[in-house]
Amino acid sequence: MSSPEELTFVLGRKLLLIVALLDVVRRLRAAPISSREHPGTEVSG
Repeated sequence: MSSPEELTFVLGRKLLLIVALLDVVRRLRAAPISSREHPGTEVSG
């Protein structure tokens, strides 16, 4: 029932979801710290 293409697609989707969640967590953790260190400046990258 499950072909290699389907497995890679599902794994890719899960990896994208995990990376997106980690990126959001990083931004939430870094936002207050960077704003405290450099008030009034946006952190790019």
